[in-house]
Amino acid sequence: MTTSRHAPVRIPAAPSGIPLTAQQKKFNRHIERIAQQRELLAQWQQAVGEYRERYQREFAPLQKSYAALAIELVEWLDAASSTTKLTKADRRTLSEAIANLLASLIDAAPDEATRARLKEIYNRHSGGDYDAEEAEGDAMAREMAQAMAHDLFGVDLQDEDMDSPEAILRRLQEQMQARQQQAEQERQAHRAARARKPSASERKAQEAAAQATQSVREIYRKLASQLHPDREPDPVERERKTALMQRVNQAYAGNKLMDLLQLQLEVEQIDPTHIAGLSEERLTHYNRVLAEQLRELQQEVYDVQAQFMMSRGAGMGHNLKPASLMRELRAQLASLQLQTQGLRKEINALRADPAALKAWIKTERQQQKQQATLGDFDDYDSWF
Repeated sequence: MTTSRHAPVRIPAAPSGIPLTAQQKKFNRHIERIAQQRELLAQWQQAVGEYRERYQREFAPLQKSYAALAIELVEWLDAASSTTKLTKADRRTLSEAIANLLASLIDAAPDEATRARLKEIYNRHSGGDYDAEEAEGDAMAREMAQAMAHDLFGVDLQDEDMDSPEAILRRLQEQMQARQQQAEQERQAHRAARARKPSASERKAQEAAAQATQSVREIYRKLASQLHPDREPDPVERERKTALMQRVNQAYAGNKLMDLLQLQLEVEQIDPTHIAGLSEERLTHYNRVLAEQLRELQQEVYDVQAQFMMSRGAGMGHNLKPASLMRELRAQLASLQLQTQGLRKEINALRADPAALKAWIKTERQQQKQQATLGDFDDYDSWF
C-alpha cells in the first residue's frame, strides 16, 4: 500500500454504489471545510505579511514625504499671510485653510520641535488652543467609547485610561473575559450548591465529549507506539521518526484529528478503506472533534483578518479578500503619489509667483463651500 504524504483524508464512494451514510458525508464535509479554512488562513497570513513589508518599504516613506511637503506648504502659507496684502475675506479663508490642514498634520510632525511650531501656527490662525481642543476631543471620544462599551457589552470603562482605540479594545476584551470567567465560576458554584445529578442530556453530552477525546487519544497512542524514536536503533530512521513524532505531538496537543489521521495514512497505519469502514458511532466521535477543529480555524482566520483591518482601518474596504490586499495597496500608493506630485507642483507654483496666492485662496474658498455641503473631508487628512 502506497500513500502520498498529501493524500486527502476522505471517505471514498463505495465501489458497489452504496451511498455514504450521514456521518460519512459529515466527515467528508468537515475535512473539506478544514482544508479550505487552512488554505484561507495561509493566504491571509501571506497576504498580510507581503502587504506590511511593501507598506513599510514604499508607502510609509512616501507618506513621510507627503507630510513634509504639507508642512512646507503650511509654513509658506503662514509666512505669506503676514507679508501679502489680503482682504478680510481672503485672510479668513486662508486662516481657515491653514487651521484645517494643521488639524490632522500636527500628529504627523517628525519631531517635537516641529510639532510645537505647527501648534503655534494653528493657534494663531484658528483663534483657539490646539492642546485644549485635542484634550476636549479625546474626552469626547472616551465618553463615546465608554457609552458604547456599556450599552453594547455591559462593560464599565469609566475608570480606565484609554489613550488609543487599541487600548480601549484591549481593556474591553479583558473586562469581557473577566465577566465571562466570573459568570462561569458562578454557574459552577450554583451547580455545586444544588449538588444535583446531571440530566440525561447532560450525561449524554459529557459521554460524547469523553468518547471524542478517547478517540483522539487512541490514534495518538497508535502513532506513538510505531514512531517513538527511542525504540529505533538505526540513526537515519531514528531521525525520520523524531521528525514524525514531533508532528504527532503537535497535532495531539492541538486536538487536530485530521492531522493525526493524515499521519496514519502517511506512515501506512491505515488507508482510505479503513476510514470508510469506521462505525457510525466512531465517526460521530470523529465528527465532534473535527467540528471543534473547524471552529478554531475559522476563529484564527477571523482574528488575522480583524487585526489587519483594525491596523489599517481607515481607507480600507470592509469586504477584503487576501488576494485584493496588494491591489488595495497599489491603489493607495498610486493615489498618494499623484497627490504628492500635485502638492509639490502647488508649492513650486506659489513660490515662483507669490501673486498666485490669491488664486489659491479663491480655489480654497470654493472647496470649503463644497465641504460644507458634502461634509468634512480633505485630501490631506486621508494620509495621517
